[in-house]
Amino acid sequence: MNKILLVLSTFLLVQFSFAAHHETGEHMAKAIIGYETSDEGVNMDIQVGDLAAIKVWVNYVEAHNTRDFDAINNANAEDFKGWAANGVIVDGPVAHADFLKEWFAASNPSWKYKYAIANDVVQKDGSTNHWVTSAYTVTDTIDGKQVTSEEMYDVRIENGKIKTIYVAARAVIAEE
Repeated sequence: MNKILLVLSTFLLVQFSFAAHHETGEHMAKAIIGYETSDEGVNMDIQVGDLAAIKVWVNYVEAHNTRDFDAINNANAEDFKGWAANGVIVDGPVAHADFLKEWFAASNPSWKYKYAIANDVVQKDGSTNHWVTSAYTVTDTIDGKQVTSEEMYDVRIENGKIKTIYVAARAVIAEE
């Protein structure tokens, strides 16, 4: 009986060792975590993304906290476009800088990181769009009072630059 258990244990150990082994340079498929539907109704896989994209985004938001307009501008793609939660569409880095200068002067916003998830969407042509989905607590000062909101961001990063930002927000009420 002990010999049978020993043989089975050895067999399982060998099996698990081979199952986890991959040759150097061998491509492992990324985990599919969902799908996005194109305008044509085609489902495109959403895969686990590269954590380096999160670093790009977190550094970008921190530049907002420190009012580092040079860092923000350098991180924006030439064709940057953003959709704010209030319906404002910001088209281009110059418009973005103007938008931020006005907002910063009016309410002195600050961002507190909650989480971020890197994800990649494989396009029909085989290219990959890199996204970061994140949440921050944002505090503004309006008419001398602090106003807090929870904000969700979907951010497309291309070649290490911020290309697209979609923002959704929910006001935090006093009872929370």
